[in-house]
Parts: sequence; structure tokens; C-alpha cells
Amino acid sequence: MEKQRVLIVEDDSFTRVTLGVTVRALGCDVIGEVDSVTQALRIARDKQPSVAVLDLDLGAGPTGIDLARALRRSLPDIGIVMLSTYEEPRLIGPGQPDLPVGTIYLVKRSLADPHVLGWALRQSTDRETWASPSAPDRRTAALTALSDQQIEIMRLVAAGLSNAEIGRRRCMTEAAVGKAVARLIRQLDLRASQDQNQRVLIAQRYFELTGATSARRT
Repeated sequence: MEKQRVLIVEDDSFTRVTLGVTVRALGCDVIGEVDSVTQALRIARDKQPSVAVLDLDLGAGPTGIDLARALRRSLPDIGIVMLSTYEEPRLIGPGQPDLPVGTIYLVKRSLADPHVLGWALRQSTDRETWASPSAPDRRTAALTALSDQQIEIMRLVAAGLSNAEIGRRRCMTEAAVGKAVARLIRQLDLRASQDQNQRVLIAQRYFELTGATSARRT
């Protein structure tokens, strides 16, 4: 069986090197380890990878989703494995395009077990499974049910913005933001005690879901 030819795109140098070591240990050929969309597209054009392992958040500019869509347009059969600290791609910010069909989405903490990445690399090139996306697990089921606007409000609450500030950004009245926050609290099943503020609980849940300790993008 021909070895998979893997392109790795990750803007954190330590993570990029670690991924390269892991992918090689899994028996694949690593044809490129880069940190930018421009470099990735050039290598994809010249070396025709069979799988691309992409970080969702590549810093300022195009995201991993933008790159994944460009790669799939130029290489229709390429397998795509998207990695992120975010439990769900929409948490990176509003207005994100859909992941290409067949993309395997992995939260980075799962990579402590290298067999998870090995499974994803194999699964990503199995076109028979592309039309059958897996259901969200229990951890993300409630998040999947949230609208894009609710996720953005959650992000802005976590960034410390008041209802009035959120309203100005989202072109909503302060009262409408207050109602949206209340719905978020119910849907996320956040129950505050006397010592816990509900907005703090929203922020804590957001940071838990993004794998962050503070908001990265506001």
C-alpha cells in the first residue's frame, strides 16, 4: 500500500515539529511542514499531497478553513484533517464558511494518543465516508444547537464586553442582548450559585470550549 503523503500546516513551531515526528512514526511521508497558507498552496501544487493536516487558527489572515477549501478545489481527492483547540470551528469567530465535506475535525488534546491521528489520516481519504458525518459527542451537542449569533455573543461576553457594548457591535438593543444572554445561560445549563456570576460562567465555558485562558480575538 502506498504511503500517505502528508502536508502539515501549523503556525506554532513546537506543535508543527511534534506533528511531523508523529506523522512519520505512523508510517507516512511528510512532504512539507509550513506555517502559512501561501507556502501550503505552493507545496500542494508542486508535490500533490494525499492528506493535509491543518491548524484551524493560523493567526491573522486566512484560516485553516479557507486553506482547506482552496486545497479541496485544486485537489478534489485530498484528505483533510483539521486540528484546533476549539471544540467547534465557529468558536474562532463569526461568519466562518463550512468545512469541506469529509474533513476530519480533531481537538488537539485528543492527539495525546497518536492512534487518534493515525485513524484520522486513514479516514480522511476514504471517500465512502465523506457523505456520512459523525454526530457531535455529548460534550459539544449543546454547542452545536447554538446559532452563529449566540456563539458570537458568548465570545464577546467572555471578552468582558457589557451588554451595551455587545449591542453596539451586533446592532442589537441592550435589552435584546440581555435576552440572548439569558437564553445562552438556559441552553448551556449554567446554574450560578451565590458566589458565581452567570456571565463569569459563560466566559468559563467559552474558554473551556476553546482551550484558551483568555479571548484571542475580539
